[in-house]
Amino acid sequence: MTKIIEVDRPRRTVTKDENFVRVTPAAKGLKFLAWAGVVVVLALLTWARLPAMARKTVWAEDGGVFLRDVLSHGQLRSIALPYDGYLHVLPRTLASVAHVLAPLQGYALAMSLMSCFVVSLVSVAVFHLSRSVSASVPVRCMIAVIPVLLPIGPEEVLGNAANLHWFLLWLMPWLLLYKPKSPVARGTMFVVAFVSAASEIITGMFLPLALWTMFRRRSFAAPAGLLLGIGVQLLTTFNNPRFAGAPLKYFPDGWSVFMGFGLLPIGSIWHPDSRTMSSNIVSFGAWSLLVPALLVLGLLVYTVVTGRPELKIAAIGTFIAAWICWIASVMLSGNIMFNYANFTEADWTKGGIFGYMRYAAAPAMFLLLLLPLAVAAALERRRLSRPSSALVAWFFLAFLMVSYFPATTFRQDGPDWSAGVNSARAACQSDQALSSSPVLVAPAGWKFAQVQIPCQELRGR
Repeated sequence: MTKIIEVDRPRRTVTKDENFVRVTPAAKGLKFLAWAGVVVVLALLTWARLPAMARKTVWAEDGGVFLRDVLSHGQLRSIALPYDGYLHVLPRTLASVAHVLAPLQGYALAMSLMSCFVVSLVSVAVFHLSRSVSASVPVRCMIAVIPVLLPIGPEEVLGNAANLHWFLLWLMPWLLLYKPKSPVARGTMFVVAFVSAASEIITGMFLPLALWTMFRRRSFAAPAGLLLGIGVQLLTTFNNPRFAGAPLKYFPDGWSVFMGFGLLPIGSIWHPDSRTMSSNIVSFGAWSLLVPALLVLGLLVYTVVTGRPELKIAAIGTFIAAWICWIASVMLSGNIMFNYANFTEADWTKGGIFGYMRYAAAPAMFLLLLLPLAVAAALERRRLSRPSSALVAWFFLAFLMVSYFPATTFRQDGPDWSAGVNSARAACQSDQALSSSPVLVAPAGWKFAQVQIPCQELRGR
């Protein structure tokens, strides 16, 4: 006969004969609250990296496209609208939620805070999903903090919905590698994978991993979400081409692409301030990138040589993913700022065109992953003890915390969204015949650098 033993603290029911532990609802509730607290803490850590003015500034598509379309088409219909050739489901959803829940003058703060919470959720999700690669808690903690403490993060990509797609790109391989066990987990991973793919078309580079997961591991939830999301994206791109027949302003040469990978994804990790990087390039040339480049290659080679097959594949895949992210971003942007092979000294120095950009974010995250993978390989080879792995994790955290506060950001000079809304409201109230009034967004000079707010909206809210 099976004997049931009730344990008071923690409240668990243990079936001794089956060696089975069942957690009670009370314990599950406490665990959920603990993880919810972790999400809040990480979100606040992300939020604190942004200067006060950056939080109060609406960045690019958050206002000039997403809010504009909410005002023109409504909260639900705007979510499915294409922009620049593909869908942006999650950022548009956040814009609709912010428009509903926050007063109009609080839109910038709402978008910034919600975006920080999304990054925090990605970090916590990756901590759990990375169990498929390593069981080590220090290794998984190192992986989890990468999005929150990414050195280049505050410059442009943190605190706005327009750049959340880089973090969804980082999340996708973890969704594909993890094999969910319960129907709820499978359903959740399908939805998250679909939303991620329907917000970032470059997630399609993980289709080979999705097919491998389906046929070798018999896991279908996340791969199905990715396939459906990419299918919808391709249909959108076919009907709404990104360039619509217009020629690219600039098509980068191979040497510029290669130089850019060292300068931005690798360089931004080592020198978070682009002014330091440009100064070093002028003074010392490519030698200033030798140490970080050797570290990246050393970590890659170590894991490939010593790791088990899964870690070898993960390390190689990580390095390839960084390169694909970089090449795809550079090719699709058509930005003359990537023409590094033909830069003059004036282009590098203060007032020149060199600077870090959002395109380095995802490649940098994948490159940072090489250290946790190397630690996982060392642990499994018993070349590193568990206490030592925890010490490495603390050093990794300290290294990232050095660049916690950014030297500069693209939004530190505003414009202040709330002040702009108040000015627009005053204009509408003083002129009853006025139909709309503009509110400025960053960056200045961008093609949609202002949002025309209907006066009816301004007077009513």
